[in-house]
Amino acid sequence: MSSTSVQELTELAESIGLKGVEIMNFVREQQTLEREEREREDKLMDKLKLFEIEEKAKMNERLERERLFELEQHAKVVEREEKDGERRKQMKLLEVGRIKLELEREERARQEKERERQVEMEREEKARQEKEKEKEEAKQEKEKERKTVRIGT
Repeated sequence: MSSTSVQELTELAESIGLKGVEIMNFVREQQTLEREEREREDKLMDKLKLFEIEEKAKMNERLERERLFELEQHAKVVEREEKDGERRKQMKLLEVGRIKLELEREERARQEKERERQVEMEREEKARQEKEKEKEEAKQEKEKERKTVRIGT
């Protein structure tokens, strides 16, 4: 309700037939009513503003909780990815270690076979040399016998 001037209220009071003190009382009552109406409107506006502020605060709080939740979820994903990466790294290190052990085992087996082959070759060489020596001794023995037979004849 808009504020009505004293002049307008006085004219209104006169138009309805009021006189003197009645006009003054009428103007005072109307001003009091208008003031009360403005106060009620102000209180309503204050309540509405307070409600809007509270709703905005609730919305901001809800948005902040959602943002924090999203950040926590993201942090969990990052942590999980880091743990997975570390686990994969450990698995690779274990695999590399296993492969190294296998290669070392294979190398030791190869070296053992090589030693056995060398031993066998040395044994065969000794046997061949022994045979050769026996042949040579037999040949010398035959040669001696021939010489003895020649001399004896």
